[in-house]
Amino acid sequence: QTHTQAERKVIESKRELLLKEISRANSMDAHILKDRLAKLDSEKPRPYGTLQAIREVYRESGISGFWKGLIPTLIMVCNPSIQFMIYETLSKRLKSKRSGKRFPKKNITAMEVFLIGAIAKLGATLVTYPLLVVKSRLQAKQEIGRNAASRYTGTLDAILKMIRYEGLHGFYKGMGTKIVQSVLAASVLFMVKEELVKFVVLLVARSRTLLLTRSDKR
Repeated sequence: QTHTQAERKVIESKRELLLKEISRANSMDAHILKDRLAKLDSEKPRPYGTLQAIREVYRESGISGFWKGLIPTLIMVCNPSIQFMIYETLSKRLKSKRSGKRFPKKNITAMEVFLIGAIAKLGATLVTYPLLVVKSRLQAKQEIGRNAASRYTGTLDAILKMIRYEGLHGFYKGMGTKIVQSVLAASVLFMVKEELVKFVVLLVARSRTLLLTRSDKR
């Protein structure tokens, strides 16, 4: 929940309260309350910058608030490691299968690299995405009110409350969008990287051949 969303909730709750008072008030009081309602409707969320965010985080959680979500973030460092481990394992297996007589070429194609990269990123995302959700919940502005299900004191508290109130599927909310974005980016990255490596290797080999040819002529 962002600061703007939180302020809008406050404004909406005030508006609902004024509407209830207007429905119960007499004509004179209703006129005054309608003026307040018009003034409230003209209000907009205040500008929100870095200094305001720092003050609010400190006021809400103290110094420790600046390190909310640190534990899931540190664990998520393993995401690239898992991704490259899966990628290298699949690449080696594919190359080993092509080392026989039926497949004289050991190099894998760009499309195969794209697919392997997609599988690798998908596997890494499935493993680490729950931690990303927990980190986002901890770092988001806490829900206004007394709803205990949406207020977290730490990483373990967030995990337990999410399991209790949302179930295991709560850890994978919004994963579809994340997969489309990250899997596509990783696939293109692996494909471009492999093609660049092939190009550099070919360029170096041709340069060596050219140098050897010139030295032989001399």
